[in-house]
Amino acid sequence: MTNLNSNEPPKDLAVTTSGRPTEEVIHTAQDWAERLGVPFVLRVEGIQKLAARYDVKGLLVVSAERITYREPLTALEYFFHPSMAKVRLHNCLRGHDDPLLRAMALQAGESVLDCTLGRATDAALCAWKVGPSGRVLGLEKSRILAELTIDGLAHYVDSATRLTELLRRVEALWADYHEFLPTCADDSFDIVYFDPIFHDPLEQSQAMVPLRALADSSPLTAEAVAEARRVARRRVVIKQRKGTPLWEELGVSEVVGSPGGKIEYGVVIASGACLGQGGCRRSRSFRAE
Repeated sequence: MTNLNSNEPPKDLAVTTSGRPTEEVIHTAQDWAERLGVPFVLRVEGIQKLAARYDVKGLLVVSAERITYREPLTALEYFFHPSMAKVRLHNCLRGHDDPLLRAMALQAGESVLDCTLGRATDAALCAWKVGPSGRVLGLEKSRILAELTIDGLAHYVDSATRLTELLRRVEALWADYHEFLPTCADDSFDIVYFDPIFHDPLEQSQAMVPLRALADSSPLTAEAVAEARRVARRRVVIKQRKGTPLWEELGVSEVVGSPGGKIEYGVVIASGACLGQGGCRRSRSFRAE
């Protein structure tokens, strides 16, 4: 994994194994501890007692099945899975509209920079749309999320072979987009995408609780969008809940969604593309699914 953040190890973290681990699981856990620069501790007791003994907030628990981040005091558990990617891919393959892809207007062979990768659900769908000749690169600022997603993209096997193949095509970096975007040349990617944490969230599903707890909660700023417009060849796309006041603040020119949907995608035309069109106008686009 390429790392564009500080080399400091995560704080309040240790790596351990599931109960009665095999030698292979122990070696895998030790590799994770070395990669993260945190202690590896033998699983001699329950997770809560182990965390208290070593005075850590969280434990990365390696088992033969998966790798899980756990915080005993808050009962938080997080492991990689592609969330709704399978359902959305299935719908697209049946010819249904996906508002994200409509907002991006993606074509085969294009490139996408996902600045808030998370579980890579949106990135996997983008990988399907751009095809093998395209490129999808995701950035994730949270160290735990980044490491588990990078590992999941490389090793997660889904019952749907096509989804597994798409995950393998997504590139991922542990990086802060505030630091990464300024390093990019003008027009580096066709699309730059943001899915910032909603500060006024929709009703929380159990799947979203640990993601919200671990993800960077910094608000998206006009300065970051301006930098993204420079890096994008065609457009910047931002995901938010319907009715967000951000659209006025961020200079969104088009809003894409579904009738009755709770999510909208704001489109900001890239700097060069907007100039080429003689300016940008605001519009709204909603299509029945």
